[in-house]
Amino acid sequence: MRGLEFRRFLIDQFGDVPPALRFTAWDDYEVTLGGWHDPNWLLVTEEDGKPLSLRSRGPLRLVEQAYDDQRDVEKLREFNDWIWMIRSIEAKW
Repeated sequence: MRGLEFRRFLIDQFGDVPPALRFTAWDDYEVTLGGWHDPNWLLVTEEDGKPLSLRSRGPLRLVEQAYDDQRDVEKLREFNDWIWMIRSIEAKW
């Protein structure tokens, strides 16, 4: 997977890490989440050298770059801990 460090992306776009972000997915799912200061999140734009498509849970996907021993890696196969099919990201101040 290739992409951008999400924290750096937020600072570049908004000047700082907003307290919360509202995500809207291509299937119209919406959620507002905070706590994005962690540099472990990666905004994925491509996988296996190809841009993400809706079929590959794109065009943008948020994933964690590393996992500690407390995380259930099996959940990754089900995409339970990722935000995917991102259509828009809105800062909530």
